[in-house]
Amino acid sequence: MSRFFTAAGAACIAFLAACGGDSDAPSEPGNGNGGPTPVASVSVTPSAASVVVGRTTQLSATAKDAAGNALTGRTIAWSSSAVAVATVDGNGVVTGVSVGSASIVVTSEGKTAQAEITVTAVPVASVTVAPNAPSIKVGETVAMVATLNDEQGNVLAGRAVAWSTSAPAIATIDGTTGMVTGVAVGTATLTATSEGKTGSTTVTVATAQKPVAQILLSAPQDTLEAYSSQMIGVILRDAEGSRLTGREVRWSVSNTAIAGIDPIEGLMTGVDRGTVTVTATSEGKSASLPIVIVIKYRSITAGTMHACDIASGGIVWCWGLNGNEGRVGSTQLGADVMTSAPFKVPGGLAFAQISSYGRHTCGITLDGKAYCWGYNGWGNLGSGSNASMSSTPVAVVGGLKFRSVTAGSDHSCGVTTDNRAYCWGNNDWRQLGTGTTYSGTPALVSSTISFAKITAGTGFTCGITTTGETYCWGANSIGQLGDGKKISYGNAYNATPSPVVGGQTFQSVSLGNQYACALTQAGQGYCWGSNSTKLGSGNGTSDTSTPAPMIGGHAFQQISAGYGHACGVTSANAIYCWGSNGSGQLGSPLVNGTGTPTLVSGFQGSEVAASGIGTGSGSHSCAIAKDRLTVRCWGRNDTGQLGNGNVTAGPTANATPSIVVGQKPL
Repeated sequence: MSRFFTAAGAACIAFLAACGGDSDAPSEPGNGNGGPTPVASVSVTPSAASVVVGRTTQLSATAKDAAGNALTGRTIAWSSSAVAVATVDGNGVVTGVSVGSASIVVTSEGKTAQAEITVTAVPVASVTVAPNAPSIKVGETVAMVATLNDEQGNVLAGRAVAWSTSAPAIATIDGTTGMVTGVAVGTATLTATSEGKTGSTTVTVATAQKPVAQILLSAPQDTLEAYSSQMIGVILRDAEGSRLTGREVRWSVSNTAIAGIDPIEGLMTGVDRGTVTVTATSEGKSASLPIVIVIKYRSITAGTMHACDIASGGIVWCWGLNGNEGRVGSTQLGADVMTSAPFKVPGGLAFAQISSYGRHTCGITLDGKAYCWGYNGWGNLGSGSNASMSSTPVAVVGGLKFRSVTAGSDHSCGVTTDNRAYCWGNNDWRQLGTGTTYSGTPALVSSTISFAKITAGTGFTCGITTTGETYCWGANSIGQLGDGKKISYGNAYNATPSPVVGGQTFQSVSLGNQYACALTQAGQGYCWGSNSTKLGSGNGTSDTSTPAPMIGGHAFQQISAGYGHACGVTSANAIYCWGSNGSGQLGSPLVNGTGTPTLVSGFQGSEVAASGIGTGSGSHSCAIAKDRLTVRCWGRNDTGQLGNGNVTAGPTANATPSIVVGQKPL
């Protein structure tokens, strides 16, 4: 309202005056000529001020006439001579920007005045010294650090700090850097000063310790498996041979691609195959120790014209025919797509156990989850998907935690950690032990039988209970269920688990094509079902539905039944095979095969004594050496299933075990 009167009303007053009219409105002081009194001077209060960077101060400006009277309602402009140092707004509020000086100028009707502003840094409010109460030996040093804070606790940087010591005969200190040196036994007060504020602590100087003269290193093993760890031992001695303790040791390795090591603790972890030098350093002395990092292999398995194994770290490698199913894990598909060297299965999973038989593979990870890859025409991957294949491992649905899994020709099974058996895939021969149709998801075999182990074969399945009984179910036309019944050679099957006769207590059972082999607790082998020399009971060809003892008197620790032949590893780590031998899969030059377990050639007298072995319907065999450092395969190699980097014509026999590419010691 008042502004309206002042602006618009002034015009009206002038009009009334000109016209001889009256007005009750007050009049501004005039200059004698009817206009406002001109500004004669401007003053600023205060004329000088100080402000801290980041903070503000208020200035006031007054316009005056020639008589020194204050004038109101006049326009006043504010400006700074150095906006990088201080800024001012239209109300005279000055803000400190950086350390320095600036003039704040006020202007009104051509008249000016100025205030001198000094901008200062935020003052130091406190000084903290670290480390607190350090202890050093005579001749040792320690670096002191001063932290400066403002009154609000903010850390200040770029401020000068001066260091001093109360007792330079005990400990000296560099006045600029804060480096303390122990001179004699005793204590001294160390003080840091900045802008009049101080902080201090006490240093204790003890008797000088004897220096390290010798470093001795040791390791639990001179070889270390990749993805495993071990502590490297260290002993420090002085010149007299006395053991020293409490000294700092720093660790390093010559090649971090081979192994890594904690630089303080000395915990070494293998990364890849090779030799690496470990070095420990203390007080200028050092010592080194060579360590060999190895890759070990376990849980080898062979399927149809391919094979897979688990290397250190739970990494699965496969080789041979990839086909249209992605058997070895490659996304490059085709009837003739193969690899004669190991291919790393994708997915980044770490497996504890795997199993192949036909055109697919299943495995369990270190945390007990089941995954499968390859052919899925019957849902044998257990993923619940209608996809015909997957070259990448897919999770078996259901959230079950498995102890082990097994792959058959077109179905799969597993035993959970609570001793329940599940199967999935083709069920034409009731090999799932439940229902009448196939299942793409795990189906419970029995609600009353607790299983410890389970094995899948061609159209049938067997399992060993937690109390030692063996049950089989599925196809039974040639006695492969071992139930002792008459062989019908027809479309016979059992839809529910049936006990294997004979009264033996088996520790393991392995299934092949229409036959099974099992081991007693003492390692005696028994086989039943289709013979054709596969049963290892001699060169007879009679099929049997009752477990028949194998000949040769061997005590086996493991047996693996394949399509037309089988192999086993004895307690003395010798490898024997029996059955058909058209491609040299027995590891023997025998032309027609044999029903008598035959020692695999090329393994005798060597350190390579298999601890795990697998056979497959591609007429090849693979084994892991006793020390688990080497993998070898023999037999048919037309799709690179031996993994030795070569491919040979289908009929060619490769009876001599050859090393899988890269899977050997240094």
